Amino acid sequence: MASQVPVDGLPKDKTEMADDYNERGISFFNLRKYADAIQNFTKAIKIVGTDPDYYHNRGLAYYSMKMMDNAIKDYRKAVEIFPENSDYHNALGAALEDIGKLDEALESFNSAIKLENDVPDYYYNRGNVLWKLGRKEEALADYSRAVDLNRADQIFIYKRFQANVDLGRYEEALKDVDAAISLVPGNSFYIAHKARLLIRMGKKNDARSLLESFGKNQPLDGELESILKETE
Repeated sequence: MASQVPVDGLPKDKTEMADDYNERGISFFNLRKYADAIQNFTKAIKIVGTDPDYYHNRGLAYYSMKMMDNAIKDYRKAVEIFPENSDYHNALGAALEDIGKLDEALESFNSAIKLENDVPDYYYNRGNVLWKLGRKEEALADYSRAVDLNRADQIFIYKRFQANVDLGRYEEALKDVDAAISLVPGNSFYIAHKARLLIRMGKKNDARSLLESFGKNQPLDGELESILKETE
């Protein structure tokens, strides 16, 4: 029989107590009170040390505080307890990437994708590691997979745009930046990137027309004014 401990006047078993601390930790985490979150996740772990979510959650709090060694230790524990959870592998991969352990990060993202192959973030994250490893074609393929899985996320599209520009595939890059602009038409950031790309492609007149058209709806900021001068 589970031991009964009175909390707030109500009897609760260890699992319920641990869940309470975990929920409090989540609340503190959402408020960005990471130290308090860690304290509550730790209490949950001390009561029930076999729940992988508690370690994962505490790892997220450590990660948010840039305490990478602690975060990685907790993520590894979560993976050890429940290796079938793709999110645990993805979180571990992100932390390993941040400290420069790219090969290990790649293994973690591979594991996440093997478990669940339709999550765009996993491909995006693996693509970033592959790019850093110099495996650019594979990275581009992962960015494309992320875009295919979620065409409404401008971040995925922009990353593929950057990759295509770096690889000299300007026509493909142009399609990507147009797609990003269609998602956020008033975003000067993407307008600037498209104008610079057009200039790089030798299409100064097109770049000027783009900027002048954009300027009819809102004033050009300093960056766009500077690019406009390059088209003269």
